[in-house]
Amino acid sequence: MSGIFASKDSGNPDSDIQQLGNHDSDIKGMTSWPVTEVSSSEEEKADVIAYTIEEPDNKNGPQYMGKYRRTFLSRHIQIVTLGCNIGSGLFISTGKALRNAGPGNMIIGYTLVMTMVIAVLQTLTEMTVAFPVSGNIIDYADRFVDPALAFGIGFGEWLAWTTVLAAEGAAFNVIVQYWNDVVPVAAWMTIILLITFGIHCCPNRVFAEVQYVTSVLKVVVLLLFIFTSCAMIAGAGPTGSVHNGQYWRDLPPFLHNVKGTSLCAIYAIWGVGDQVFVGIMGGEAKNPRYSMPRAVKSVGIRVFFFFMLIVIFITILVPENDTRLLGGSGIQASPLVIALNDAGITVIPDILNAAFLIITASGGLEPLYIASRVMRHMALKGQLPKKLAQVDSKGRPTWALFITGLFTITFTYINCSNTGGIIFTWFSSVSSTIFMVAWVVISICSIRFHAAVRAQKSTILQGRYAYKAMFWPAGPIFLGGSAFLVLVGLFAEALFPVGGTNLSAYDFFETYLGVPLVLAAILGYKVIFKTKIKRASEIDLVSGHRPLTVENEKFLDHYYSLPLGRRIWSYISTSD
Repeated sequence: MSGIFASKDSGNPDSDIQQLGNHDSDIKGMTSWPVTEVSSSEEEKADVIAYTIEEPDNKNGPQYMGKYRRTFLSRHIQIVTLGCNIGSGLFISTGKALRNAGPGNMIIGYTLVMTMVIAVLQTLTEMTVAFPVSGNIIDYADRFVDPALAFGIGFGEWLAWTTVLAAEGAAFNVIVQYWNDVVPVAAWMTIILLITFGIHCCPNRVFAEVQYVTSVLKVVVLLLFIFTSCAMIAGAGPTGSVHNGQYWRDLPPFLHNVKGTSLCAIYAIWGVGDQVFVGIMGGEAKNPRYSMPRAVKSVGIRVFFFFMLIVIFITILVPENDTRLLGGSGIQASPLVIALNDAGITVIPDILNAAFLIITASGGLEPLYIASRVMRHMALKGQLPKKLAQVDSKGRPTWALFITGLFTITFTYINCSNTGGIIFTWFSSVSSTIFMVAWVVISICSIRFHAAVRAQKSTILQGRYAYKAMFWPAGPIFLGGSAFLVLVGLFAEALFPVGGTNLSAYDFFETYLGVPLVLAAILGYKVIFKTKIKRASEIDLVSGHRPLTVENEKFLDHYYSLPLGRRIWSYISTSD
């Protein structure tokens, strides 16, 4: 499908570009020709301007800032938004969910989280289209609520995504042991770090392209397993048998009640992430008003479809008491591969594990990207040393990347001091609980955003092509309420673990450490700096807002004038 752009001639392309400043125009040399279509490959060859991003939050002066560049295309946003939801959590954590909670709780927990993903994408996109800043949730927490909340959730997001990279290293080690456990763990950790840092040393466009390719690979892997699972349920494979739900009938489908459901929700959010990546990437998109709504409309449904199909197949094909599940006898394997081995299928498990290795080897790209952007934005707001706010000529936050990289290296090599399974559990628990807290914060920010719009009688959500979240206020209320209840259930599980052990500090913090860390950061900042919750009438709805330009309006007018079939096909083709 063709990509679309609008053109306008002023006789001087350079003056046009200067006049447009930091808005969403995608193509250099605007002319008065009619709105035109170009193929994605033609657009790639065009002299595309990477517009710099206005930074209204800068508290340190331009010499400590530099500027990000809008280099992400619509196809990057759409495919990477889908791909970033598919990680090691789908390949490994599903085994822990099945073993600790049973198939019934697994279905409930994953369905809840996948529905919450749709709600958070809607809620976050509404704020991102209005205020497309790379700081995203940190900016919104400060802008709409309280600087202390911004600092606390900023610290939490940075810590969560820094540990995610280390957890991906642990997952990589778990998966590679399917073939060989002779190579030292440190060697695998070094490979992942070299890949991650090497790509982040390149311009942001390289990062986007690599993420695009690996995201396509993830989708191909999932489709392969979905088709293979349908065959295995029917009895395919040399040692396969027909699966008619016997594991649901012969074994208890619900283990540990609410605690089991909460555990499954935490495993699920580890698999999909907190979606803040989508908003941060949207802050560096060329045309967030066009690319963000398109991504959200399709990705939420795709994520729900892919994840729930995989989860349903796992509960049908693998029994909850299989000792090969991670956390069982210690034989570390994905339930996806267990099902294939049980059916006697010998080639596809190797293909899937090879794909898993590629996916987890590149799994550090997204965490380092998010963590460095979070740290940089906190420095931009004066909450961290101003040196960390610097951005080089290629749009990379060099000092934030460097400091985050040091912590990442430390956390990653911790994998060498213990088994991958234990490290994976600790790091995934820290990040997953913080992600749930982030969803509570996003829902609060959305409610406060709308309160400010009403109090100030703002028209920010009323213009043409202004994006409004579906099902508001039910969406953020459902999101925040569900996340809070999951955290309550998880608190009960942390006090009285599903394994039946006595109350211990080790078990509690292994499960719940992320929550007290974020709360301590919020309260500490509030006490020290005596911050106040902002009144709705005083919330800033001006700085950082990107109004619809004439060029953007022409672009969108043409896109929405296309036949419905062609617009639907553009979601499938993901071209710009």
